[in-house]
Amino acid sequence: MSIKSLIVAISAGLLCFNALAQTRDIGIQAGIYLPMTQKTGIGSDITFGVGYGQFFHSGLGFRTGLQYTASIADIDDVFGVPVAFAYRTRSRSAEERFRSGAAGAIDATAYGTYGDGNDASRRLLGGFLLNLFRDVEFFAGVTPGYVAGSSGSPFISSWGTQYREDIRVEKKNAFSMTLDAGVSLNYSIWRFDLKFTPTIHYNLTDNYIYHSTISGTSVGTTVDQATPLRWFVSLNAGIAFRWK
Repeated sequence: MSIKSLIVAISAGLLCFNALAQTRDIGIQAGIYLPMTQKTGIGSDITFGVGYGQFFHSGLGFRTGLQYTASIADIDDVFGVPVAFAYRTRSRSAEERFRSGAAGAIDATAYGTYGDGNDASRRLLGGFLLNLFRDVEFFAGVTPGYVAGSSGSPFISSWGTQYREDIRVEKKNAFSMTLDAGVSLNYSIWRFDLKFTPTIHYNLTDNYIYHSTISGTSVGTTVDQATPLRWFVSLNAGIAFRWK
């Protein structure tokens, strides 16, 4: 097959692929990205992203985009290209959403802890808003990326005169790869979706090595413990425009 024939075949395939799509959306999100660890000295930072999704009548589809995180585990400037398979539930009608919201509000107040009137109002409002989503999207995929920043300065904690602990995170590799899985609640206003998207990330590459160095008379020597940071979570919210 000649190159010209190959290009024509690929173009035709893409046109057919797009013709079968039920909906598409493009949007932006922002949130926080933080390690799932109890270790001190490791903070969270802001993450931004732009994404594109395409879905078929079965609800199956895919997502991709660009992502920038100001800092992960105290290492600055992390870039990524998330790619994921996704499944979106059917869209609920306005009547279904309001009926679900009312039921959620009643359940929240009926089974919530006892408190003052303000607590009851917050439970009522929270239960109502939580159940107003138009549809739910489940997704799983990978994010190849690049860690542009360098290792940060140690975070130092001292207890009396017995010992001192120096905490820092070392960047071991610049190239990164994470496994991702999450869910997105979509609240629709006309063709716009307000999104809330919690996601869990597992770091396949050794990018962030947590060092805890303890020295002093109580230990007799210097002890350095190095642990790769693997599990992270991001909490994002944003808006997307949906068409077709």
